[in-house]
Amino acid sequence: MNPSTSIEQSRQDGVFLSGWRLPRQANVSLKRLHGYWLSRCPSGMALPRRRDIDPADFPAPLQNILLLNVHDGEPWFTHRVAGAKLSWLQRRPMTGQPLGAGLPESQRLSAVARAREVALAQEPRYRSGDLGWCGRDYLNFEELLLPLAGPDGSTAMILGILMVLDPHGREC
Repeated sequence: MNPSTSIEQSRQDGVFLSGWRLPRQANVSLKRLHGYWLSRCPSGMALPRRRDIDPADFPAPLQNILLLNVHDGEPWFTHRVAGAKLSWLQRRPMTGQPLGAGLPESQRLSAVARAREVALAQEPRYRSGDLGWCGRDYLNFEELLLPLAGPDGSTAMILGILMVLDPHGREC
């Protein structure tokens, strides 16, 4: 799929799913990381690789960043890096943990399904909503997951960002 092609889907339960173009109302930190990711895609390749990404260049707060390893079997994804904000949400360190560890089973399965969508489709995914799934329904979030290619061109890692927002849309 061409990066200039929008494959935005309809709004479902307060969550937007999108492809190469983010919704207009997306948080500026997500937009900056998305732009950075697009700019790192080598000529002739569909996706940037992990080696094309340098955290020192990130235009987004590192405490909100995650990096998932993609595996061929269970657990499908593990947190290679999980920023402090993610550990705060989960009330435990997430680095090294399987994706969805500590969440109720329905939430864990949903997180794994979203990451599998990103890995298989090799397209970004955006969503937003409230943080009721981690006991903080008085706060909102926006999340962006971005695939990174491995040596064979398949998705080897997923770069992500999760911004926590107060009811007025300010970052917390």
